[in-house]
Amino acid sequence: MRLNRSQNRCGVALIYMSVMLVVLMMFASLAVDYGRAQVLKEELMRASDAGARFAAAQLAAGATIAGTQSAALEAARDNTADGSPVMITTNDVEFGTWNSTNRTFAVLSGINRTAANAIRVNCNRTTSGGNPMVTFFASAMGRRSVDVHSSAIATFVAPVTSVIGVEATSNPWLAGEGKNTYANVGNPANNPDRADSNNTRRQSPDLVTGIALTRGATLTFDSINGGANNFATDQVFTPDGNFDWIVSNFGGNELGKSNLTAPINSVIGIFIDDTVPSSQSGYPPALDFSSAQARDFDTLTPQLRQPFFVGDGMNSKGQRQQFVIPQGATRLFMGNMDGYEWNNNIGGF
Repeated sequence: MRLNRSQNRCGVALIYMSVMLVVLMMFASLAVDYGRAQVLKEELMRASDAGARFAAAQLAAGATIAGTQSAALEAARDNTADGSPVMITTNDVEFGTWNSTNRTFAVLSGINRTAANAIRVNCNRTTSGGNPMVTFFASAMGRRSVDVHSSAIATFVAPVTSVIGVEATSNPWLAGEGKNTYANVGNPANNPDRADSNNTRRQSPDLVTGIALTRGATLTFDSINGGANNFATDQVFTPDGNFDWIVSNFGGNELGKSNLTAPINSVIGIFIDDTVPSSQSGYPPALDFSSAQARDFDTLTPQLRQPFFVGDGMNSKGQRQQFVIPQGATRLFMGNMDGYEWNNNIGGF
């Protein structure tokens, strides 16, 4: 009887050990195989991203369908996954149209691919493709491989050009305001500016037309000429304004728009949405371009209702500065910088 009981206990222990061994293998598979799968997915994601971006750039530059596909394959191959170069085929490169509003990608085929504005690149390691990720510990439980997928979409916005005239009398704080709205009321000259005034010199700023404002897209100001002065003299200042005279808006935060500090007579801009700015509560932070360093930026990301310095649109290196369109922007107004009484300025850009 004692012998039989001992053998029964040993048999139960073996069962426990077998169960625990399976459980340990499952945890090892989770820790090792799952971790490897996640690393592989990240590596494939980098390859997809690189392929889509490079292909979209070539497409934007006017490359053929075959040239665009070759660019995607080349960029993907420059990346490695699981220690080997990422190899894709032309079937993994999809042409389509990207809807920025719905954030959807519609695939195009055949000759319609020439109308594409976006590229999707798929990088896969799958059983059907003959190259799945081979597992170590999971194979002991019958799962010898895992399929790993990645996909990236890159789109481009075709460049659009608009030409606009900006009068020196254009007061940016009147942007989007209704007719006969007054700005800088109570200024030292007791001569406030009025939106769409009936005077020969109007004070409403100039609306940029012909360009659809897309969130995250960039604008450049490629050729600004002319000159302005806040006095009725023959001397006019370039788009960068008078560096020896830095001003802020007399009204400070005014008509729903934040204050701005910049050289007088310089070109400035402001993004707004479809609402009347003065009807909105609160103000974005005021920007300060009083120093040469502050004006020497490469990229500027202004907020809605936040006037910003444009100047001649170039930094000290002679490079075109980029202005990122904020979310919700539907209108861009351009004006001239002054402290108050825009209505007696001369010139324009």
